[in-house]
Amino acid sequence: MPVRQDTALTGSLSVRGEVLAVGGVTRKVEAAIEAGILRVIIPKANENDIILAPEIKRKIKIIPVSNIRDVLKEALVWKGKEHILSKIK
Repeated sequence: MPVRQDTALTGSLSVRGEVLAVGGVTRKVEAAIEAGILRVIIPKANENDIILAPEIKRKIKIIPVSNIRDVLKEALVWKGKEHILSKIK
């Protein structure tokens, strides 16, 4: 399964597949923008922690996620393999 090359991600994962909050999310998003990344996956718990000017925030799509299924859905290329994703809980 190919990984999307336009997407970065940050976060921590529990043994139950929950995406946990991490520190420094604003700086990580800024670094992704500087690197030319178009999308960044972040923990939903960090969604309100991002402090960016609107003109900077428009340069990247921020995708908040709460579990490993959401991460896989956004980070991998599912074309032609959507049936596999539907089996992941």
